[in-house]
Amino acid sequence: MNEIHFDIECWQALSPGLVSLDEWNAWVTNEKKWPDTLAPVPVTDIPPMLRRRMSSLSKLAIQTAISLAKHNEIDFIIFSSRHGELHRTAKLLSEILQGEDASPIAFSQSVHNTAAGLFTIAVKKEIPVTSLAAGEHSLHSALIEASAYLAENPQHRILVVDFDEPLPQPYEAFDVKAHHGFALGMVVTSGRQYQLCWQAERGTEDVSSKLPQTLDVIANLVRGHHSWTIAGQRTHWHWKC
Repeated sequence: MNEIHFDIECWQALSPGLVSLDEWNAWVTNEKKWPDTLAPVPVTDIPPMLRRRMSSLSKLAIQTAISLAKHNEIDFIIFSSRHGELHRTAKLLSEILQGEDASPIAFSQSVHNTAAGLFTIAVKKEIPVTSLAAGEHSLHSALIEASAYLAENPQHRILVVDFDEPLPQPYEAFDVKAHHGFALGMVVTSGRQYQLCWQAERGTEDVSSKLPQTLDVIANLVRGHHSWTIAGQRTHWHWKC
């Protein structure tokens, strides 16, 4: 079994209708169902000129990143997302199939590192940033990436931001349990507050009936649980703190 360990100095999660810790607590209590009325997430930390061109998913990711970065000295940032800006990509492909020219601006914001680029523009800081995608295990892979970086830079602070949203209409059949867009940001440092172990093990449950793994992590962080396991299709992740 593989293992990494790290501290989480602070974290924040954002989703429509779910901003405060009390709202996330109510979400967990209500069997992880979103409120009937979804209040938009405030994105006031994003410069207005930049905000207007962003997708709703980018706004979630960038707002989360900026709100944590402005209160913490960050040395390295990892953005992770399973699907990234797939909504923009699907729209571009549809327009091309209809014989239209692809918009250069839309294309520039359809790539997987869109959030990384927009963040550095928004904060006007030269912070090393990377983007990754690892399927359903994207958040956990980002934490492994963070641990590898901290092994060589133990005094640094890393901002990990994982974000995603439901698949666009052409791909809905491949989506997991119904949910809304979300972003989870964590300031990660060296330490042993959290231990994360993983092992290869084929899941016996229907993964499509589950929420994205990040939402399960948020639920356990909200409740302050000391241990939990998240089962994927091929890997089980064991958390302890």
